[in-house]
Amino acid sequence: MRHFRLFLCLFATCSSPLLAVEDTAPFDFLVMGCMPYYMPHDEARFQNVIAAANAARPAFSVHCGDTKSGQKPCDDAVYPKILGWFNQFEHPFIYVPGDNEWTDCHTMPAGAFDPVDRLGVVRRIFFSAEHQSLGKSRLPLTCQSTVQPEFATYIEHNRWSRGGILFATLHVVGSNNNARENNKAAMTEFLERDKAVLAWMQSAFEEASKAEFRALALFMQANPLSETQRSEPRGTGFANVVPALRRSVQALRKPVYLFHADSHYFRIDKPLTSATGRTLENFTRIETFGGMNLHLIQVKVDPANSEPLVACPLMIPANKVDPNLPPPSRK
Repeated sequence: MRHFRLFLCLFATCSSPLLAVEDTAPFDFLVMGCMPYYMPHDEARFQNVIAAANAARPAFSVHCGDTKSGQKPCDDAVYPKILGWFNQFEHPFIYVPGDNEWTDCHTMPAGAFDPVDRLGVVRRIFFSAEHQSLGKSRLPLTCQSTVQPEFATYIEHNRWSRGGILFATLHVVGSNNNARENNKAAMTEFLERDKAVLAWMQSAFEEASKAEFRALALFMQANPLSETQRSEPRGTGFANVVPALRRSVQALRKPVYLFHADSHYFRIDKPLTSATGRTLENFTRIETFGGMNLHLIQVKVDPANSEPLVACPLMIPANKVDPNLPPPSRK
């Protein structure tokens, strides 16, 4: 019995630090968006992205939406093709829908499709009842349909965690978030999804407030913030989500990171302010490359640091462009 007790003490002494090391072990992940964009020109360039991502060996990658130009038709063939590329990533791959995949499909260049119908195709092709990531290696995800059954439709809303960092996706898209006041069907879709987004975001902040979490990272497609007025929504489609985000960030008092695509402009800044105009220093916005610039953002995570996420550009030499060349055709 004495030897057994001694074994237990030695096991506890050895195993506890091991668990602590695993919990705070640094790791990397990658973020991208608005790519591939100009087709078919970008097919080879996106293969360069895949190769660079696989060489980096991240814990996972997140795509913040827009897998083609808004001028490219939203026909049934485009979605499985993109899915095939996503599944070439060796590591878990999480996808957030973009406006070019469904919201903008009503335009003539995009084929004059019904956006709600195209959204159904996006959900059917890219998301499954198993609630797991894409990629060759799959990551189990916690879905809004499980946590909040009243929003069972929104299988694109997912979250996961690693090293005390909580990650969550939000289906918020460009083109004013599909809030087209002159279209009843669009407004019905927007209002219902807006409720689901607000509920899922609130749930993420509540989960992140638990002691085991050090920070929260959110991913969406749209740039929801005004370029001229700090902390103001970019349009009516973001009139609820931006104030809710600001209130939640101020209440959490832990680092919060928002990754998004949409503007094709890589940046890292702190655009949120309090009601008195003070910068909310615990909030960081990171926008992806995209459009003509097919490069990655590499995020280095050290859970032990007070600022646990540090983002930097991961440039892909094969995708660098001659700045003197004219822009490619939007078609």
